[in-house]
Amino acid sequence: MKTQSDSIGIIIPTLKRPAHLRKCLDSLKLQQTQADQILVGVRADDDLTPAVIREYAALLPVRAVEARGVGVVGSMNSCLKECLSQWIVLLDDDVEIPAHWLGAMLAHVKSRADVVAAGGRDILMDYPEMRRTEPLVEDVGNVHWFGRVTGGHHRGGGSARLVQVLRGSNCFFRGGFLRACGFESGLRGRGAQVNWELALGLQARAQNLKMIFDPAVRIIHNVAPRHDGDTVHRGAFSFEGTSDIAYNETFVALRHGSGLVRWTITLWQVLVGSAVCPGLARAVDFILRPRSMPHQRFAATLTGRLAAFKACLSRTQTNESLLSGQAAAPAP
Repeated sequence: MKTQSDSIGIIIPTLKRPAHLRKCLDSLKLQQTQADQILVGVRADDDLTPAVIREYAALLPVRAVEARGVGVVGSMNSCLKECLSQWIVLLDDDVEIPAHWLGAMLAHVKSRADVVAAGGRDILMDYPEMRRTEPLVEDVGNVHWFGRVTGGHHRGGGSARLVQVLRGSNCFFRGGFLRACGFESGLRGRGAQVNWELALGLQARAQNLKMIFDPAVRIIHNVAPRHDGDTVHRGAFSFEGTSDIAYNETFVALRHGSGLVRWTITLWQVLVGSAVCPGLARAVDFILRPRSMPHQRFAATLTGRLAAFKACLSRTQTNESLLSGQAAAPAP
């Protein structure tokens, strides 16, 4: 095994998806640059994954880590505590990466001292016919000064370039940065807590650090079924899921945003929003798209956003009280 200072560790959170995990691990066997440690976050009630890890233990440096805490964030934080590598990879359990992925991402992160992460384009396999005809776009992974945050990494075209947010399905980080930031544990959601990637992106942005998105390095994202009830991004409405997404969007912006964008992101969310979490501009849906459940979507979004404002205000007041108490304490 390489020395700790130049080793690569991989973190894979999973939950009862053995067939997909096998495909992911098979792709890791074929890497031209091999990982030194593969940590799979396994829930205590997951009786399917341990057998898969035993299957591959003789072929890869893979082992299970007990996933504590809530959802994917809890699983990744559990693995992060046990990962001492200089370079840390985050992979979804339902992706297959090409043989040159590790080497290509390592080269990107090493290319500049201020680059802390890199990722590739994930080719979604949920609706293959539609995905084949989708237009490619240049504006992905950006935090615009006026508050819009663009995703769409699966449709990213063009050449490798600097971005501010990466997709969590496949990303390669400097271990020091990732350990210093951790994964935001204040997010809501029972399974896939949406927007943990944005939290990392905003923390990097606040430190004037960069990320690289390379759409030429493409991975297969099989989009496995979820067991956590999060159906919002799978085409079905959920009040709880929508409220959680809205909460996380606003919470992350207020907690990790810096300078002007801390407020413009929040303002964009309230005024414009998205199809999932609508802002005021989408009130036309009440007339133009009455079957899209606008009442429920607006109610869920408002519930989440207000809860996020309340949570951030409470944290601010608590921090101010602590600082005030420390200042008032008599010198020993």
